[in-house]
Amino acid sequence: MRSVRNITGLYVHVPFCDGKCAYCAFYSVRYEPALADRYLAALARELDEFEPPAPETIYIGGGTPSVLSVRQLATLCRMLRSRVAARRLVEWSVEINPGSLDAEKAAVLAAAGVNRVSLGAQSFDDRILQTLGRRHAAADTVKAVTILRAAGIANIGLDLIACVPGCARALWRKTLRQAVALAPRHVSVYALTSEEGTRLSRLLGRGKTALLTDDAQLAMLDLAETELARAGFGRYEISNYARKGFACRHNVACWRGEEYIGLGPAAASHVGLRRWTNRPSVHAYLAAFEAGRSPPRDVETLTPVLKRQEQVIFGLRMAEGVAPAMAREYRPALDVLRADGLVDLRVGRWRLTARGRNLADYVAVELMC
Repeated sequence: MRSVRNITGLYVHVPFCDGKCAYCAFYSVRYEPALADRYLAALARELDEFEPPAPETIYIGGGTPSVLSVRQLATLCRMLRSRVAARRLVEWSVEINPGSLDAEKAAVLAAAGVNRVSLGAQSFDDRILQTLGRRHAAADTVKAVTILRAAGIANIGLDLIACVPGCARALWRKTLRQAVALAPRHVSVYALTSEEGTRLSRLLGRGKTALLTDDAQLAMLDLAETELARAGFGRYEISNYARKGFACRHNVACWRGEEYIGLGPAAASHVGLRRWTNRPSVHAYLAAFEAGRSPPRDVETLTPVLKRQEQVIFGLRMAEGVAPAMAREYRPALDVLRADGLVDLRVGRWRLTARGRNLADYVAVELMC
């Protein structure tokens, strides 16, 4: 067994879904009950490769974890509770698709100790949801919030997608206000992008649709910040807003460069200077564990310099910024970026300016040079 006692987070990938959304490039496969049963058994075997971890956070993502049956969700939760020391656990998150949640599933999650849900709302307009290839309606999101609260899960986050073709400014403002009206504690806002191999990229390639211009995208993202700030949400990371005290602890720890392990195909782990990623194949993953082997993985050893570089780049994406001591090696590049109005040294921390947040990818490239 490998020791991972000092990890901060445990990520569990559930790669099953009921069909790909138009924009989705994440690894996933169609849900099949028998395949999911085999997969849950393999997850337990992978976790058994390590000494029992005592993480501060557990995050179950996908795919669509909520596509599992009630029995399978209960099996997954029991497996984690029996193999994870809970003495440090403060946040247990699960990603949920509004269309695949019911009261039984919510009750299973709450009874297991899940205390945070990230709900893939994406939009509150049914026409836009169809454009995105989503399989739920806006009413399903409202219903899911009601179900979760009735089960006792109050820490609910909503994911939204901005800059969708056909979503005019007034409609985007309405979506933001409908999200706020549900009183979530966290809101994520992601600009629609084209990823290779997705249905959206094929439509773009054939000229069937077009993404918004850069200026139009920035205007939509600025509107999100304005509306969410007015409602009391702080922008603690470029794409993430939360009420005070409700930032996603799991993601913040990852962005700070803390250690975590990931279970399942396509899941990454980071312990010390070692990083490994399971290859994205459910069938290879199952074949390995059912034959008593570890799954195929890509492994790399980071240098201290590369690890610090990543911490600086991801640290700048957060409102808390980066301490000068951490960024000492990058002072010349930061000074150039400050002269360009992209970063500033405020209250003893390097932080992106408002303009820098809009050009964060450019800032990252400059720091990698």
